[in-house]
Amino acid sequence: MSAMTAVQRGDLAEAMLPEAAALVVEVHEGSADDIRIRLQGLTRHELEAVAVVLAGLADPDRGLKDALSWVTFDEDGEPLDRPSDSKRTVREAAPARRDRSRVVDLVAVDRALSPGPKVVLCRDERRIAVERGLRRGMSYDDVADRLSMDRDAVKQAWERAKRRARKEGRWMPSAPVGEIRSVA
Repeated sequence: MSAMTAVQRGDLAEAMLPEAAALVVEVHEGSADDIRIRLQGLTRHELEAVAVVLAGLADPDRGLKDALSWVTFDEDGEPLDRPSDSKRTVREAAPARRDRSRVVDLVAVDRALSPGPKVVLCRDERRIAVERGLRRGMSYDDVADRLSMDRDAVKQAWERAKRRARKEGRWMPSAPVGEIRSVA
């Protein structure tokens, strides 16, 4: 699946505004089952869009105490005893941004190597996909096709993987499993 354009993202956000609003109402007035049922009816992409729409509804500079003032009970329905001295804002409660370029989604790697729609991978995921695909018996051409890469780029990535493995003291076959011709 290719990345969405700004117009497509905007259209999806507009389409998910009613779902986001309904989720707000369920969280404020519904039960855990109501929330679960509403969320189960959404695809992963719709859930992501709802999360973005809900984040758009929140003011990051609003105080946490004020933002959560409607919550007067804990998860068991007992009255909530909240310290009154908290001056932190929603922005201050947010964790520092993680470097997403170093996060590897191994499920996406496996999906990219499988038949079906193309999956966009980051650099590290593509590197792992080349190694996994070739170790599983896929040919250079098959891996190149699945990852939308040039055959020579796949060969070069394999050579780098072998050098890296040797440097780390790991064993790697000299040729990809799918390219081994004779074993005598």
